[in-house]
Amino acid sequence: MNKKHAFTRRDFLRMTGAVGGALAVGAIPALEVGAAPPPRRSAQATETVNVLTVGDPWDLALQTVTEQFTEETGIEVKIESLGYVALQARLVNAFLTKTADADVVAVDQMWISQYADNGWIRSLDDYIKADSDTEIDDFLPEVLYSLSTWRGSMWTLPIAAYAQGIMYRTDLFEEAGLDPLPASTADAEDWTWEQYFDMVADLNGMEMGGEEFFGTVVIGAQPVPIVHMFTQLSARYGTRWFENFPEAPWDFTPTINSPENVAALTDWKKLYEMAPPESINYLWFDAGTRFSQGDIGMFFHWTPYFYLVNNEGYLSGKPSPVVDKFKTAVLPTLAADGPQVVSLGGWSLGMPSTSANQDAAWQFIKWATGADGQKAMGLADTKGYQFADFGRKSLYEDASLRKIYPFLDTQMEMMVLGDGKVVRPPMPIYTSLEAVYGLQINEAMSGAATPEAALETTDMLFNNILTGNQMIPYNIESYDDTLENTVALIEELSA
Repeated sequence: MNKKHAFTRRDFLRMTGAVGGALAVGAIPALEVGAAPPPRRSAQATETVNVLTVGDPWDLALQTVTEQFTEETGIEVKIESLGYVALQARLVNAFLTKTADADVVAVDQMWISQYADNGWIRSLDDYIKADSDTEIDDFLPEVLYSLSTWRGSMWTLPIAAYAQGIMYRTDLFEEAGLDPLPASTADAEDWTWEQYFDMVADLNGMEMGGEEFFGTVVIGAQPVPIVHMFTQLSARYGTRWFENFPEAPWDFTPTINSPENVAALTDWKKLYEMAPPESINYLWFDAGTRFSQGDIGMFFHWTPYFYLVNNEGYLSGKPSPVVDKFKTAVLPTLAADGPQVVSLGGWSLGMPSTSANQDAAWQFIKWATGADGQKAMGLADTKGYQFADFGRKSLYEDASLRKIYPFLDTQMEMMVLGDGKVVRPPMPIYTSLEAVYGLQINEAMSGAATPEAALETTDMLFNNILTGNQMIPYNIESYDDTLENTVALIEELSA
């Protein structure tokens, strides 16, 4: 590779050594789920809603436009933004001590089941039923299913929905004689993951304009980031985490150590061999920033990076060298063994049961996740346009947003193919399992363990954690958590 990346993969692995340990969060005894919300009252000019968020791009956009909400409602908004780990720790501590730490909180999709089962957040069903202007049927059902529902209720509303897709260098493709990638599934009949790997190999080591390119870039930091990227690949192989979930009856016997997942992890190592060696420690934004710096041919990632890679650094506001030199594409949707399953994740807004200001909290949740609030976030020009993570169908059809974000059709198609409850199943002790899984994927990636050994260890530890938390055997009533049941819930709430 070029001189600034002249050290070898082996040198890098020798320097970094074994990757650090992972944090595991155990199950917490369930509390009684909160009661139905009190009757709504008119917001008063003296009211303040305290919002606790995470430092993702959508948070910057939200903070930019909250004055519009205050002008419309008279409700002041105070936002505090934390890092991912700090936010989770802060929320759990507040919930356990039953302190009114915030009126509105950002909820990762993986936390929904734990928060709902413990009564830490309030169901939004009655609020949605009471307010037709919530327009719940404007949301993509796949987004609500993946981010906001649990056991047949709506616990949050999506503030930022992420699917996954591909970014690739058009100039490098042209130089290599490769055809452009399909921006729509309608043109992807022959677009397979096998072809994806072949193209990465074709691009790896290419030289153009005095620069030598890596074929791709991967996310390798454990425990959480690596799971986000690897599970999209493993879903292509048909990997499921459990014997039966989210469909009923729930059976959490692990199926993570399967021939399909061994094949996925083996191919994951192949991708790493065509990526910068330091990417074994890359977080989400490290991978996106590396592509934006100009020496990566193609990669798949969360859809926020469809716009983030226009910046040279993460939310830097400085145009990157790849502006006007890259395009977005759909993930391979067909393979010999069936259709692709797209990972769907992101953030939503929920209401703590401890909040003493629930009506103002609901007004803010409804506005920030509503079409007007979301459009305002998309139009906010703060270090460039930095928000297109829409969960509402109407926003994908909005002319002013489509002009700024030309990839919206591609993004929406990935959303519609999304299934966040299969790719990364948000069951109550998911965080503990992810900690184990991420470490073992990283071990295989570094060569410290074979894919077979890494998944054998993962399976053993999954069994120990699930048995210790009384998830095996599962003796609690299951819920048939399907997309069809979410569609039925949407119809009920919008009636």
